[in-house]
Amino acid sequence: MKDIALFSSKLPSNVRLKQVTLDLTKYMEAAEALVEQAERAKITDAETYAKGGDLISFARAQSQKAEDERLVLMKPFTALTKFVNAAYKLPKERFTDVRSIIEAKMMTWKRIEDERLREEAKEERKKLEAEALERAILEKTEEAQDEVLDAAQSAGEELIEDAGVKLQRGNYGSSTGTKKTYHTEVVNIKEFLGALLANIENGNKREIDLGAIIDFKKSGMNKFAERLYKAGVRQMPGAKFIETEAIRVY
Repeated sequence: MKDIALFSSKLPSNVRLKQVTLDLTKYMEAAEALVEQAERAKITDAETYAKGGDLISFARAQSQKAEDERLVLMKPFTALTKFVNAAYKLPKERFTDVRSIIEAKMMTWKRIEDERLREEAKEERKKLEAEALERAILEKTEEAQDEVLDAAQSAGEELIEDAGVKLQRGNYGSSTGTKKTYHTEVVNIKEFLGALLANIENGNKREIDLGAIIDFKKSGMNKFAERLYKAGVRQMPGAKFIETEAIRVY
């Protein structure tokens, strides 16, 4: 037997709103009795095989009875949960609208500002290259000239690559930056798989390392092999197709 006392943080800690008493003795006794019968049972012929099905059926009926009782007890709490969730849903959605509205405006400004900063970086790169060319003319060897020009080119490329709005700190603890995400879509499965297989290996040269781009988890591969089995495949190199049989009681 278990007693569950429910309290509200809005009330003094010694005030009980509701107390539920659960007495599961009858279910535990019935379950233990059926388990003992299952352990004693000997399946030796068609008759005892059928009685085994009866035992499973009895246990299932008792389990369903306990489940029905649980649902009755949970009904008021489930209704309360639905009520509270629905009540808080609208204000939470409106708070989310704040992000949707302001984020669109922020991204519009950022795209314009990023482009402006990139153009500034391109102009700065031209200056760097011009200055580097002047210095290179003064160098006495071609190797030294190449080194100066290469350094200027690298610095210029870095300027353009790093151009853009950086992390911004607000006055109230916010930190605003961006994160790039990518969306991909396979529009023709057969064509895509054909191209993938054709590029996995080209002669002796491996062009695509699948292990570097696909996480081959065993659970996923097992699920894929299961679908192959359902489609009629019974043998495949690198996989085992094992058929098992289980008792079904109707």
